[in-house]
Amino acid sequence: MNGKKMEWEAVVKIPFIDEKRLLDAMGPVNEKLSDDEKSRNQFGVSLKFTYNPEVSFTYPSSMVGVFPDIPQCRCVENIFELPSTEGLQYRSGLMDGVKISAEALAGFPSIHTLPYTGQLMEGYGVNVFQQDSRNPSMIVTLSESEITTKAEVAKKKLGQKCFVGYPFLQEAKIVRVVDELFDYELDHTGTTVVQKNHGPREIEAFSREAQYIENWHAKRLGFTIGEVESLVHVHMLKGLIKTEEGALIKEYAENPSMRSVYASQTIVDEVISQDERFIERASVPIEEEYPAGTRAFFLGEFHYGRPLEVLGHANNKAEIVVSVLQAKEPEYAKPIIQEVNRQNRFTPSYAVAKMLGLHPLILSKILSSYQVNTVGGLRVNLGLNLKFDAKKQKVLGYSQKNQSGWEFSNAAIELLAKYVAAFPDFFVAIQAKAQQSDISDTDIWPDSAVAAKRVKEIGQWLKAAETSKFERVPLDAEQLDSVTVMKLAEAGEQAFQISQNTTTKKLNNVPRSALLKPTDAELLMGNQKFNLGDRVTYVAATGKVPIASRGTVVGIGRTATAILLDVVWDVTFMSGTTLGERAPPFRGMTVASSSVLNTTHKQVISGSKAATQRRPAPATTSLTTGSYNPNGTPQYRDASAPAPLRGSYRGAMNGQSHGQSRGGGRGQNGANGSGGGNVPNLLHSTLVYRPHPNGNQGGDGQASRGRGRGRGRGGPVANGGPAPQSSPQPQQQMYGNVPPPASLDARGRGRGRGGRGRGGARGGARGGATPPAPSQN
Repeated sequence: MNGKKMEWEAVVKIPFIDEKRLLDAMGPVNEKLSDDEKSRNQFGVSLKFTYNPEVSFTYPSSMVGVFPDIPQCRCVENIFELPSTEGLQYRSGLMDGVKISAEALAGFPSIHTLPYTGQLMEGYGVNVFQQDSRNPSMIVTLSESEITTKAEVAKKKLGQKCFVGYPFLQEAKIVRVVDELFDYELDHTGTTVVQKNHGPREIEAFSREAQYIENWHAKRLGFTIGEVESLVHVHMLKGLIKTEEGALIKEYAENPSMRSVYASQTIVDEVISQDERFIERASVPIEEEYPAGTRAFFLGEFHYGRPLEVLGHANNKAEIVVSVLQAKEPEYAKPIIQEVNRQNRFTPSYAVAKMLGLHPLILSKILSSYQVNTVGGLRVNLGLNLKFDAKKQKVLGYSQKNQSGWEFSNAAIELLAKYVAAFPDFFVAIQAKAQQSDISDTDIWPDSAVAAKRVKEIGQWLKAAETSKFERVPLDAEQLDSVTVMKLAEAGEQAFQISQNTTTKKLNNVPRSALLKPTDAELLMGNQKFNLGDRVTYVAATGKVPIASRGTVVGIGRTATAILLDVVWDVTFMSGTTLGERAPPFRGMTVASSSVLNTTHKQVISGSKAATQRRPAPATTSLTTGSYNPNGTPQYRDASAPAPLRGSYRGAMNGQSHGQSRGGGRGQNGANGSGGGNVPNLLHSTLVYRPHPNGNQGGDGQASRGRGRGRGRGGPVANGGPAPQSSPQPQQQMYGNVPPPASLDARGRGRGRGGRGRGGARGGARGGATPPAPSQN
């Protein structure tokens, strides 16, 4: 399949067969066939299979042991004969009622959706295949671009649906309009246009984007759209979502894989033929949407994903009967994957080189493609083909690449070690020429006869190792190797046997949000997330997989519009594949993520309010690198939650816990300032911050700035002394009750080593403490 996922993407290789030799080889074998087998190999008649609800029987398996019997088969087989065309005339041309031009159905491009003129122009230089066209080109010019490119016209379309990508139209919603000077968006109410001015950087970005769009239409598409004066930013139509009441509404979202900026004049406001798949509709009564006898899947908290049948209705709720497992399904997928990963650890390339004693450059070459020139100018690949840097591919179970480089599994190391042991002379010779880019067989073995013989032996050894059959996948692909898939398939068979023991349970008052009809699967299942090893149930009404089949996700692939899942199913079915020889026959299938229900991680669960309240809220995880795994990369673990914050954030940063302190001074950080008396401004430093022994700094001015002279009011209170009357809280006793020196209260102009500022930490020391007030007596 060459990396393709779907059968129709493959390139069929038709070998040239000698018909006579083939028939001669088949002759002796045909004589050994039974009469039934001989009749099977003959030409037959065309058959028609028709559904008949009045018929019910068990159709036996066409291949016992591989395919199960079909119970309750309601199909009738008849011989189909093509109707005769005698007496009829062939009609050329379009049928009556076909819609073309602007009326074309959704998905059919048409340039008639916008007014235009066409003209054959010489030397326009349309570039489609990396070279400007030399012949005349038909150039399409939009007629009304001078009007529709104005920002005033585009602003009126904010919040409305439109169609972008002319002429290959796709539905979107305009969320922003941009011109050279302003951005225009709707406010949170969706009624008022908010205008935002542009700076020099935004003006330059607009000019660059507008020039690119204009040139791209002209050179790539042959469209002359005129000068681009405004751009529209859009969210693409994602699909329909179903509300709790059963209504279908359109959902728009940004698609990273698609362009979201378009020139205003290329926007199509309306189309005649709407896409039938994405038409909004109001809710209908539950009796009409889920009539009695409807079969669906249950989305409740318990029995999630189990099939059900609607019995009746009451009070806009449904009465259902659910098929319930008698024994809980074992959780086997994740333990199997973890065990395989433990047994098959990956080792960095430099460690592999050191382990096997190889030059790192030779290791890199021999694990990819190592080309050797042989006789006649032929190049022979003597590499193991385990990594492909240029193609950005890896080999499942053997190699992987991360930010630090390539890593290889134990299986890859064992294969390389066998290679080195089988041909030591080859590796000794190429190690001596590690820097040589172009090498021939005679550079390795001087004797040409020996060289030809050894090259042939190495080629036979590589063919026996079947390195060409290794599964190549993109570097970012999430896929499991064949060993793991086979173990999951074996465990899935056992899980299927357990799932056969079921019983029924009747439930009343079930809301419609807990019912999933197979026809609604594409609408509701599109936003699910998947991991390798997740268990899934096929819930879509169409497709090759039997409905309600269970399986395990073994691969995840992404395209521009969908997520594709490689699933190994618990049972075989006719259209099943091997997933590229990774799964048992008829057990694998690649399906869209919107066709299955993830039962490992329940993401579309519908339950009562009480059940919702019991469900734990998702925790916010903080990661710290506390340890390292065997490969030397950080092993993350959850950090412990911090203690609850008390008071304000700024107070917590500064060590403050009880608001502001009052002291004797005025100003910032003074005793009466706004910062609190005993709270220093913390800086990013290793110094230990300690408050003043009495909890304030005193002073009349700012504690940190200013050159005040010593007569600051409200100086520090002596250790152990009584607190001032103005202090609302008792002062903290710290560092012991040591009496102050005798000269502390003396007047003078001491020049102590204190801080700066009037009444601050240094101002008070410089002028001495304030003497006691004179007696009024």
